[in-house]
Amino acid sequence: MGGIVALVATNVLAMAAPWFVKLTIDAIDQVAKSHGGAGGTSRITLLALAVLGLAAGQALTRIISRVYIFYAGREAEYELRRSLFAHLIRLDGAFYRRFRVGDLMSRLTNDLSSVRALFGVGTLHVINTIFAYALALPLMIKIDGWLTLWALLPYPILLFGTRYFARGIYSCSRELQQALGAMTTAVQEDLAGIREIKSYQLEAARAGEFGQSSARYYKQAVRLAAWRGGMMPFVGVGAVASLVVVLWIGGRAVVRGEMSLGDLVALNLYVAQLAWPTMAIGWILSLWQRGVAAWHRLRELLIEEPQVAVLERDLMAPHDDEREEDAPQSMALEVRGLTVELVQRDDSAPETPAAPGGEAPTAREKTVLRDVSFEAPAGALVAIVGRVGSGKTTLAEAVARLLPVPEGTLYYGGREAHDVSVRAVRQRIAYAPQDAFLFSASIAENVALGLDDDVPPEQRDARVREAVNAAGLAADLEQLPHGLETIVGERGIPLSGGQRQRVALARALAARRPMLILDDSLSAVDAETEREIIGRLREMLAHTTTLLISHRLSALQHADDIVVLGDGGRVVERGTHAELIKRGGVYASLYERQLLDADIAALGSAAHDDDEDNADDAGVAP
Repeated sequence: MGGIVALVATNVLAMAAPWFVKLTIDAIDQVAKSHGGAGGTSRITLLALAVLGLAAGQALTRIISRVYIFYAGREAEYELRRSLFAHLIRLDGAFYRRFRVGDLMSRLTNDLSSVRALFGVGTLHVINTIFAYALALPLMIKIDGWLTLWALLPYPILLFGTRYFARGIYSCSRELQQALGAMTTAVQEDLAGIREIKSYQLEAARAGEFGQSSARYYKQAVRLAAWRGGMMPFVGVGAVASLVVVLWIGGRAVVRGEMSLGDLVALNLYVAQLAWPTMAIGWILSLWQRGVAAWHRLRELLIEEPQVAVLERDLMAPHDDEREEDAPQSMALEVRGLTVELVQRDDSAPETPAAPGGEAPTAREKTVLRDVSFEAPAGALVAIVGRVGSGKTTLAEAVARLLPVPEGTLYYGGREAHDVSVRAVRQRIAYAPQDAFLFSASIAENVALGLDDDVPPEQRDARVREAVNAAGLAADLEQLPHGLETIVGERGIPLSGGQRQRVALARALAARRPMLILDDSLSAVDAETEREIIGRLREMLAHTTTLLISHRLSALQHADDIVVLGDGGRVVERGTHAELIKRGGVYASLYERQLLDADIAALGSAAHDDDEDNADDAGVAP
């Protein structure tokens, strides 16, 4: 409100100045005609000082108005950015399968800046233009109504022309922002996958693809610049035309004695003062169209809702026992006829500009799990196995309440999943995914990520070290320069794949949750190391319900139950390791194939060792 008051004061002072200039010129003319006089000179001096004071006051109020209004724009940007990030945190995997991370980053930075400009500088100029015309027109009409009407003659043409330009600017702005999102996505993906790019010597290919993406952005930017560049001169010509009309008609009126010189100068000053607001109409419309296009892209995110019903207060509340009564008494798991359909981004669909109403990226549905049923008693170790694409990870995410599930298909401690808050369930599950994500922090901080805030520092350190030892990471830490305090880059770039997975496993173990889900989280370590780690975990997690997904069946021999998923996400077999081997079905076939592969690998290794020994005996380098 203070900014608007200051802006009104600025316009009042700005419009008063030409009137005092008119009085000054008329006084000069009158003194000149009367051949001087001390009284006339004093009046001229006072009027000149008044004009100077009005200019100084206008400068001061303009500064105040800009500070307040720009601050409001920044505050709106802050609140919107905070709300958007909190909203994105609420959304689940279904959303992130449809939107690219780079595109989201572009929306949260560039689009948000466009909206901020709309609320800040855009609001400033809209209010300024309205008050400038509201204050100037009555004074202009008072000086000469007909001449004012002639001065406004070009304005209808300006209005129709700016509407034409505004449509083109909106379309180009929308396409430019989409091109920027695609370019940001390319940068994010290439930098995240820099190892693979260098390993496969894809630098030139990826640089070429980025060049194409950058060229699309350049093309849209040039188109937008052409539309904006055309509108500003168009509006400027209209403003200058008004000034020419006043000089031509008003000048003749002064010569004929029908208008004083002061009136003509004042009218010209008013037209000149309206010239910038008039020219700014085009710029404001351009800013408005870019801001609206950006808002539509942000609105696409705001209208999204998580498929797993989560209350925002649940996610943003601190870790405490406020909702302890809502938690299941045990984490015994029961799955009854679970069917899961995933909505995924369709990358094969052609990219088309979204409609002004805001359309999400093209997506398609796929049934991943069909009628899955099994139980995992409290403290049991249940293994999930199956071929690639059978839905093992989807099942793990569904149990962890990261995916929506139909009612009556998932039970924790005998309570139906929808009768328990998502927060209460997630607080009791530790999840170690196959694709381990590490934050840019120390290894200790990454491991301690899942610990509650109320854990004392000394206990945090002890639990971190215990989890690191259980995950088989202690020996690896000795090779690092600072051990647990070693800083790892984004996604743990300095670490090997197996080390990253074991850090994620240690993170899950340190949390000490009643249920542990290991989604092939040891796939990057060798078979012997995996067996050793699982053996240690079997003793450590005697009272923890554990869901273990592994592609190495030899590590599952001591599981209490094994669920075998077949193609299409159906349960095709179930039982202990011995029972499934005796049955001779899918599990037995997979197990025998893995044993055969291991034997072949062992024979190859032995043959290689023999060749080296023979070469050494002959004195020849292998």
